[in-house]
Amino acid sequence: MHKAVHIASMVFLAAGTLSGCSAAPTPSPHGSSEPAAEATAAPTETPPLFASNEDALVAAKATYTKYLALGDTADGTDSGSWKEYLSLTTGSEKQGVERARDLMDKNGWSFTGVTLFDSMTIQSSQALADSTWEIRTYLCLDLSSSDTVNTLGESVVKADRPGRSPMVVVFVTPNRNSQQLLISESPIWSGSNFCS
Repeated sequence: MHKAVHIASMVFLAAGTLSGCSAAPTPSPHGSSEPAAEATAAPTETPPLFASNEDALVAAKATYTKYLALGDTADGTDSGSWKEYLSLTTGSEKQGVERARDLMDKNGWSFTGVTLFDSMTIQSSQALADSTWEIRTYLCLDLSSSDTVNTLGESVVKADRPGRSPMVVVFVTPNRNSQQLLISESPIWSGSNFCS
Protein backbone atom coordinates (compact mmCIF):
# COMPACT_ATOMS: atom_id res chain seq x y z
CA MET A 1 0.00 0.00 0.00
CA HIS A 2 1.09 3.48 -0.61
CA LYS A 3 -0.37 6.94 -0.47
CA ALA A 4 -2.52 8.70 -3.06
CA VAL A 5 0.31 10.84 -4.34
CA HIS A 6 2.34 7.73 -5.18
CA ILE A 7 -0.54 6.08 -6.97
CA ALA A 8 -1.19 9.27 -8.91
CA SER A 9 2.48 9.79 -9.70
CA MET A 10 3.45 6.22 -10.42
CA VAL A 11 0.38 4.70 -12.04
CA PHE A 12 -1.78 7.47 -13.44
CA LEU A 13 0.47 10.57 -13.39
CA ALA A 14 -2.66 12.49 -12.47
CA ALA A 15 -2.67 15.77 -10.61
CA GLY A 16 -4.37 16.01 -7.22
CA THR A 17 -7.12 18.51 -6.56
CA LEU A 18 -6.77 21.76 -4.75
CA SER A 19 -9.52 22.75 -2.35
CA GLY A 20 -10.54 26.29 -1.61
CA CYS A 21 -11.86 27.96 1.49
CA SER A 22 -14.51 30.61 1.89
CA ALA A 23 -15.61 32.52 4.93
CA ALA A 24 -19.02 31.73 6.38
CA PRO A 25 -21.53 34.60 6.19
CA THR A 26 -22.27 36.48 9.39
CA PRO A 27 -25.86 35.87 10.54
CA SER A 28 -28.12 38.92 10.90
CA PRO A 29 -29.90 39.57 14.23
CA HIS A 30 -33.31 37.92 14.51
CA GLY A 31 -36.45 39.86 15.46
CA SER A 32 -35.07 43.27 14.56
CA SER A 33 -35.64 45.41 11.50
CA GLU A 34 -32.58 47.57 12.18
CA PRO A 35 -28.99 46.56 12.64
CA ALA A 36 -28.04 46.16 16.28
CA ALA A 37 -24.77 47.59 17.55
CA GLU A 38 -22.67 45.02 19.38
CA ALA A 39 -19.60 45.55 21.50
CA THR A 40 -16.72 43.52 20.11
CA ALA A 41 -13.19 43.01 21.26
CA ALA A 42 -10.46 44.80 19.39
CA PRO A 43 -9.08 42.59 16.61
CA THR A 44 -5.89 40.81 17.49
CA GLU A 45 -3.34 39.39 15.12
CA THR A 46 -2.67 35.66 15.41
CA PRO A 47 0.89 35.29 16.66
CA PRO A 48 3.24 33.37 14.38
CA LEU A 49 3.32 29.64 15.05
CA PHE A 50 6.96 29.52 13.99
CA ALA A 51 9.58 32.15 14.69
CA SER A 52 10.71 32.10 11.05
CA ASN A 53 10.23 30.37 7.73
CA GLU A 54 13.33 28.34 8.58
CA ASP A 55 11.56 26.96 11.68
CA ALA A 56 8.44 26.22 9.62
CA LEU A 57 10.60 24.42 7.05
CA VAL A 58 12.23 22.25 9.74
CA ALA A 59 8.79 21.23 11.08
CA ALA A 60 7.41 20.54 7.59
CA LYS A 61 10.44 18.42 6.64
CA ALA A 62 10.16 16.36 9.83
CA THR A 63 6.43 15.76 9.27
CA TYR A 64 6.84 14.80 5.62
CA THR A 65 9.79 12.51 6.34
CA LYS A 66 7.67 10.65 8.91
CA TYR A 67 4.70 10.57 6.52
CA LEU A 68 6.68 8.97 3.69
CA ALA A 69 8.38 6.46 6.00
CA LEU A 70 5.05 5.37 7.48
CA GLY A 71 3.49 5.18 4.01
CA ASP A 72 6.31 2.93 2.80
CA THR A 73 5.75 0.43 5.61
CA ALA A 74 2.05 0.71 6.54
CA ASP A 75 0.30 -2.64 6.92
CA GLY A 76 -3.42 -3.46 6.61
CA THR A 77 -6.12 -0.96 7.51
CA ASP A 78 -6.61 -2.57 10.95
CA SER A 79 -2.94 -2.19 11.85
CA GLY A 80 -1.41 0.41 14.13
CA SER A 81 1.03 1.46 11.38
CA TRP A 82 -1.84 2.25 9.00
CA LYS A 83 -3.70 4.24 11.66
CA GLU A 84 -0.56 6.18 12.55
CA TYR A 85 0.05 6.93 8.87
CA LEU A 86 -3.55 8.05 8.34
CA SER A 87 -3.38 10.25 11.47
CA LEU A 88 -0.87 12.50 9.67
CA THR A 89 -3.48 13.46 7.04
CA THR A 90 -6.62 15.55 6.88
CA GLY A 91 -9.08 16.83 4.28
CA SER A 92 -8.53 15.86 0.65
CA GLU A 93 -5.22 14.16 1.42
CA LYS A 94 -6.89 11.79 3.88
CA GLN A 95 -9.64 10.99 1.38
CA GLY A 96 -7.07 10.36 -1.34
CA VAL A 97 -5.04 8.06 0.89
CA GLU A 98 -8.13 6.01 1.72
CA ARG A 99 -9.14 5.78 -1.96
CA ALA A 100 -5.62 4.74 -2.92
CA ARG A 101 -5.65 2.02 -0.28
CA ASP A 102 -8.96 0.71 -1.63
CA LEU A 103 -7.53 0.70 -5.18
CA MET A 104 -4.40 -1.16 -4.07
CA ASP A 105 -6.42 -3.77 -2.16
CA LYS A 106 -8.94 -4.22 -4.99
CA ASN A 107 -6.21 -4.86 -7.55
CA GLY A 108 -3.93 -6.90 -5.30
CA TRP A 109 -1.10 -4.40 -5.73
CA SER A 110 1.65 -3.76 -3.22
CA PHE A 111 4.29 -1.11 -2.77
CA THR A 112 8.01 -1.91 -2.68
CA GLY A 113 11.06 0.22 -1.96
CA VAL A 114 11.43 3.61 -0.33
CA THR A 115 10.11 7.05 -1.17
CA LEU A 116 12.32 10.08 -0.74
CA PHE A 117 12.04 13.83 -1.25
CA ASP A 118 14.37 16.78 -1.53
CA SER A 119 14.48 20.49 -2.38
CA MET A 120 11.59 21.43 -0.06
CA THR A 121 11.03 25.19 0.06
CA ILE A 122 8.39 27.32 1.78
CA GLN A 123 5.94 29.02 -0.56
CA SER A 124 3.96 30.59 2.31
CA SER A 125 3.42 30.23 6.05
CA GLN A 126 0.40 31.99 7.50
CA ALA A 127 -2.50 32.02 9.92
CA LEU A 128 -5.90 31.20 8.42
CA ALA A 129 -9.21 32.90 9.27
CA ASP A 130 -9.96 30.32 11.99
CA SER A 131 -6.52 30.92 13.59
CA THR A 132 -5.15 27.56 12.49
CA TRP A 133 -1.87 27.66 10.60
CA GLU A 134 -1.04 26.69 7.01
CA ILE A 135 2.35 26.03 5.44
CA ARG A 136 2.51 25.62 1.67
CA THR A 137 5.67 24.01 0.29
CA TYR A 138 7.23 22.95 -2.97
CA LEU A 139 9.34 19.80 -3.11
CA CYS A 140 10.66 17.08 -5.38
CA LEU A 141 9.20 13.64 -4.71
CA ASP A 142 11.71 10.93 -5.60
CA LEU A 143 10.10 7.64 -6.68
CA SER A 144 13.21 6.21 -8.35
CA SER A 145 13.76 3.64 -5.59
CA SER A 146 10.16 2.46 -5.39
CA ASP A 147 7.62 0.51 -7.38
CA THR A 148 4.05 -0.78 -7.30
CA VAL A 149 3.68 -4.43 -8.28
CA ASN A 150 0.87 -6.91 -8.89
CA THR A 151 0.50 -10.35 -7.28
CA LEU A 152 3.04 -11.77 -9.74
CA GLY A 153 5.62 -9.17 -8.75
CA GLU A 154 5.28 -7.33 -12.06
CA SER A 155 5.40 -3.55 -12.07
CA VAL A 156 2.11 -1.77 -12.78
CA VAL A 157 3.83 1.61 -13.13
CA LYS A 158 4.02 3.31 -16.52
CA ALA A 159 7.50 2.80 -17.96
CA ASP A 160 7.86 6.47 -18.88
CA ARG A 161 6.86 7.95 -15.52
CA PRO A 162 9.42 10.38 -14.14
CA GLY A 163 11.59 9.28 -11.22
CA ARG A 164 11.22 12.71 -9.62
CA SER A 165 8.04 14.79 -9.59
CA PRO A 166 7.45 18.41 -8.53
CA MET A 167 4.83 18.62 -5.79
CA VAL A 168 2.91 21.19 -3.80
CA VAL A 169 2.48 19.86 -0.26
CA VAL A 170 0.24 21.75 2.16
CA PHE A 171 0.50 21.35 5.94
CA VAL A 172 -2.10 22.61 8.43
CA THR A 173 -2.55 22.55 12.19
CA PRO A 174 -5.68 20.70 13.38
CA ASN A 175 -6.74 23.55 15.70
CA ARG A 176 -5.61 27.00 16.79
CA ASN A 177 -3.67 25.79 19.83
CA SER A 178 -1.79 22.95 18.14
CA GLN A 179 1.74 22.88 16.81
CA GLN A 180 1.19 19.48 15.15
CA LEU A 181 1.28 19.55 11.35
CA LEU A 182 -1.04 17.45 9.20
CA ILE A 183 -0.83 17.04 5.42
CA SER A 184 -4.02 18.40 3.83
CA GLU A 185 -3.17 18.07 0.13
CA SER A 186 -0.26 17.09 -2.13
CA PRO A 187 -1.01 17.65 -5.82
CA ILE A 188 1.58 17.37 -8.55
CA TRP A 189 2.83 20.86 -9.51
CA SER A 190 1.20 21.85 -12.78
CA GLY A 191 3.86 24.35 -13.81
CA SER A 192 7.32 23.71 -15.25
CA ASN A 193 9.16 20.75 -13.77
CA PHE A 194 11.64 22.21 -11.29
CA CYS A 195 12.85 18.70 -10.39
CA SER A 196 14.34 17.71 -13.75
